Amino acid sequence: MLPDQNPRIPEGINASQDNPLVEFAWLTAAVLLGIVLLVFVLSFTVRWFAPYVPFHWEQTISARFESSIQFESAAGDASCDEQRVAQATLENLARALVNSSLGVAIDGRHRVQSVPVDAYTFRLMPGLSPNAFATLGGHVMVTDALLQEVSSENGLSMVLAHEIAHIQLRHPLEALSRGVLLQLVMGLLLGGGDSAAVGGVVNSGSLLALLSFSRDMELAADARALQILRQHYGHVGGADEFFQSMHSAQDAALWVEFASTHPDSERRLALIARAMGEDVQRKALQPLPRALRPGVQQCKRGAQDAPGS
Repeated sequence: MLPDQNPRIPEGINASQDNPLVEFAWLTAAVLLGIVLLVFVLSFTVRWFAPYVPFHWEQTISARFESSIQFESAAGDASCDEQRVAQATLENLARALVNSSLGVAIDGRHRVQSVPVDAYTFRLMPGLSPNAFATLGGHVMVTDALLQEVSSENGLSMVLAHEIAHIQLRHPLEALSRGVLLQLVMGLLLGGGDSAAVGGVVNSGSLLALLSFSRDMELAADARALQILRQHYGHVGGADEFFQSMHSAQDAALWVEFASTHPDSERRLALIARAMGEDVQRKALQPLPRALRPGVQQCKRGAQDAPGS
């Protein structure tokens, strides 16, 4: 028999008994966890494939991005012989280190040869802060202020070898790829278009920020640089000069700035100290080339610079 009337529907069958804030918290945590996992997977993928990208592809990408970074060379348009000689001296030393690095394998293979020897460019540039950095396409920039923080050729070579190692380990491409992918992911999650995300990377002038290297990259570059120095000089003496100079800098703000762009500096100094302790025989350090000594590369004021001339 049919009931005389429709049965009464129980109340609350489609409503959760939990507090809405609790559900929101669980949903937010799940989304954040998903984003973290996605970023981890993307970062791992980028680190895996970056070394196998043909270097001429990186050079093509570099040519498209170079307009967003102003590389002002202290010697490229130099009006005096001192600057030209300083530029040539720096480049000769750096290229000698590149040649020595060819004898140091990466991961048991000579994959370093995937970066052509003639692809590197080295530039001495004006700068108030002592710094050096590597960018896409094999470009290495060194500020003239950095020359005041080293006292031997060995100390300068450690800085150059560190940047060479970044290029050979394909860190600039890895850093840029990771940064662009993260920009795209955040753009998609926040509703921005792909082109807008990529455009923001370039137009905002944040390319150098994307090329900043992680702690792991810096430590890996240090380890390889020490191998290059040992291959080139037979020991790693003087490798800590620049780092010790920065660490003991009287200007605390200068040290904070250096540590922010070169993370985990204390650990890096410990790594270098261990490598120096492993040297069976310590040879004398090579003096810093005269053309690279502080003040020498500055143009001398001539009669044409005198007031009223």
